[in-house]
Amino acid sequence: MITEYYGVEDNFCEWDYIQGVLKHLDLDDTFKVHVVSVTQEWDYTDKVVLNKDNKNVIIALADEWSTDNIPKAWKDNATVFKAYLKPEQETGSVHSFPLGFNKKHQKLPNKPMKTRPTDVFFAGHASSTNRVHYLRWVVEYFQDMPKSKRPVLDFNISKGFNMGLDGFEYSRKMHNAKIVVCPAGNVSMETFRHYEAMRSGAIVVSPRLPQTKIYKDAAICQVDEWEYTVGDTIMDLLSDLDMLQLVKDQQDSDYNTRYSVKAVADYICSKL
Repeated sequence: MITEYYGVEDNFCEWDYIQGVLKHLDLDDTFKVHVVSVTQEWDYTDKVVLNKDNKNVIIALADEWSTDNIPKAWKDNATVFKAYLKPEQETGSVHSFPLGFNKKHQKLPNKPMKTRPTDVFFAGHASSTNRVHYLRWVVEYFQDMPKSKRPVLDFNISKGFNMGLDGFEYSRKMHNAKIVVCPAGNVSMETFRHYEAMRSGAIVVSPRLPQTKIYKDAAICQVDEWEYTVGDTIMDLLSDLDMLQLVKDQQDSDYNTRYSVKAVADYICSKL
């Protein structure tokens, strides 16, 4: 397998995740994998040169705006895996690609629910309109709750992306949490946090995600009518720790078979 990078270097948030996926790809030298940034700010689409002598695979990253920007040449001459894909864009040779985890996230021992001291955890910024909109309903729900009835909360709100807790502390807190709140990102409903929480064995509570193949029938707890029901959903989950452990077991299985680096590599191979 030959690999080329376009605008994707070791300072890229997804770098460790992508390297893990590539490590598990079982492809021979007839395949060429192009890993390319296609976001509006750093669009390297025009730099990609498809090799007629190889079977071309494209992993397109970082377009949180979910732009319909896959060139016809890619669709006709390559198998494309794109992050932040909308369901209607998932056609023909174009497939959705799981975001994966930020390289700051560290994998620590996966603890059972009853040994996790924090009930609800969030760490991240509140510097975009989209994030503020989804996060405020969680914060206000618990602010309005009598202190005697509040679960154990650990909220860490920073001023910008990657400006909060360091990698180890972020990872440690996430592995100690029963539930991780995953509000929308700057633009998209998808965030690295979904994958980091699953990787940590914490229950993800998220707004409804795009119903592409990677999220359809997922074990992620997706909340409809987020503004009105997210708080009650969290409290319902916490009300029965035995049931919460069963939800965790299902989510852990889902992560291992759908979202881990090996599972994503297997998914890519299944589409080639």
